[in-house]
Amino acid sequence: MPSLEPFCSITGRLDMNVIGRVPGGMRIDFPFVGSAASSHWEGERPVSGTDYVTVRSDSHMDLDIHAVIGEGRQKVSYSATGVSIAGERGSAFPRELITFETADESLGFLNTAIAVGLGSASDGILSLEIYLVVD
Repeated sequence: MPSLEPFCSITGRLDMNVIGRVPGGMRIDFPFVGSAASSHWEGERPVSGTDYVTVRSDSHMDLDIHAVIGEGRQKVSYSATGVSIAGERGSAFPRELITFETADESLGFLNTAIAVGLGSASDGILSLEIYLVVD
């Protein structure tokens, strides 16, 4: 039976770029920058990316995320899709399915891994825990 193994914790600051009403709802891009900590590397690594959000008619959000953890030869690119549950006063609770790409040999196992991300966002601050799905 598959289980979840902690991979990394991401914290960052969100910005907001309102695109406007689109056929699927209200489109808002949320660029973010922050850091990632993990037992798979020493210290923290920078994180940057954009969360392309469509706010649905039920106020929840469809997510399409593209980001990079690290820099130089230690970069890990990740893509995620998911939904974010709308909370009170602009807070949100993202639930993501994540895949990775990297040329970093020490993290090469990520190229065939999937992960889930569970987090929260409020007042421009993002917190996300990423768990690898392992069997």
